[in-house]
Amino acid sequence: MSTSGASASRRLRLPPPAQAYDSRSEIERNRALESADRANLKRFEDVDLANNERLILVSANGTRYSLVVSNAGVLSTSAV
Repeated sequence: MSTSGASASRRLRLPPPAQAYDSRSEIERNRALESADRANLKRFEDVDLANNERLILVSANGTRYSLVVSNAGVLSTSAV
């Protein structure tokens, strides 16, 4: 998962609909939907960041900070 900026969003990219019903295109459409669903954040679920992803917080004046946690569990921030 990778987003940047205060209002970053992900867009769902689906193939165009088939002219007539085709079970193969239905299967591919469902796969695309399931893949996009897995990539989206969900409410009321834990967020686990890995692979050098960052949690960016924005202060009231618009300054952006990256949240960092040490191996001892100490939280700190650094300006982005």
